Amino acid sequence: MFPAGETDTSSTPPRANAPAHHASTIESTPNNRGAPVVNEKIGLVGVQAKEVRPWIQRGIEQVKQCMADAMLQALLQRASCAPDTKQPELLQKCPMEVVTVCNVQASAGDIYSPGVIQDWVVAKIFLGKANRTSELEILKQVEEIAKLHDTVKDHSREFLWHHTFTNATSAIREAPGVPPTTGSHVLYILVFRKLHPITKLQGKGLFDVWRQCILCHLNLWKEGVYHQDISPGNLMWYRKNGKLIGVLNDYDLSSLANVVGPRGDERTGTVPFMALDLLSPKAERGEVEYLYRHDLESFMWVFAWVFFRYRQGVLLPRGLRPFDEWATFDAIACGEKKLFFLENAFDYQPPDLRTSGSDIDWSLWELLVECFGVLDTAAYNRRSHVRRFRLVQQRSMEGASEQTNDEESVSDMDDLLGKFTGARTWVKLSNPSPSQ
Repeated sequence: MFPAGETDTSSTPPRANAPAHHASTIESTPNNRGAPVVNEKIGLVGVQAKEVRPWIQRGIEQVKQCMADAMLQALLQRASCAPDTKQPELLQKCPMEVVTVCNVQASAGDIYSPGVIQDWVVAKIFLGKANRTSELEILKQVEEIAKLHDTVKDHSREFLWHHTFTNATSAIREAPGVPPTTGSHVLYILVFRKLHPITKLQGKGLFDVWRQCILCHLNLWKEGVYHQDISPGNLMWYRKNGKLIGVLNDYDLSSLANVVGPRGDERTGTVPFMALDLLSPKAERGEVEYLYRHDLESFMWVFAWVFFRYRQGVLLPRGLRPFDEWATFDAIACGEKKLFFLENAFDYQPPDLRTSGSDIDWSLWELLVECFGVLDTAAYNRRSHVRRFRLVQQRSMEGASEQTNDEESVSDMDDLLGKFTGARTWVKLSNPSPSQ
């Protein structure tokens, strides 16, 4: 998921299972392979939509009725004034100040003025795949885990109200006799307290929120909640008692260890932030298992994205920010660009770094260099291990064609994260700041 402010990219950013940018056909929104429809810029690369949202543009281009129309009509009826009340049912359930619906912000005061309004909320309306564990179920699991781990408590998004439309899109298509398609989707509404995006932060605050989200993510993964879409739009924050609290957000592509369903070799995520292992031909063929280290690597790409592209919480103008093309390439091409970045990272040093005179900015730059160094070393060690393993197989002539089992234990996760947290700059930045 991309930050809300980055809506001026010329092409919509790709999700992992979206077709390549040169694809000649564009599926309607609910049929988009491997990506539920969420309140954001969805990955159908090649759609040029400036004035309307991409999924609306696709509907216009294809000149056919979206199979979610009946659901959306029901939603409008549900949110409209019933004869026995003067306010929408949605606002009755959650009478806060702002409700964001379908990416259009509207003040609740425009609809209903209760006199005293206490807070801000947002509503996420999306079509989730019917055969996936719903985000609502995953959030309930996260709530239980938060009772056991302080790194998760207060660091996961609290939902205030929810509704699931029981009619799946497959049933809606069958009713008028529309031919069935692969996969079925269910319309969900989740109402949350409003949070702030990590792109609004800089310096020590950026590091603190990012670090808190990493620690939250680790314990969720150990407890069987696999996020699998680490991206700037999914790292949020709020203030509590004057301190910044990082929140790991958006579980619509997540999976649970104890639930049978899409996971394992299925690639999920937002392409520019995915681990290099997942941006490979082997991953496209489903030969790469999704592991904890892939999400951890995504955290590093998110940090680089924010550090290089934002100043004072504002997206830099075109020409002054790198990586725009990452949001337009398919998985393989993006992986090649990211590998080029790793090999030439020092060429990307921000030009204002030397003139700013900011010690914290230098520390963040050093942190990035150290973190990507850890990734390089870990990747080299894995490749060396695979080479040695295959040599032994070939000598013994037993199972020479078999692949190595790429498994992770809890100690493997702790060991990998420890290589980052033990880095000199990470330790320096983790010390409490008087200004924080």
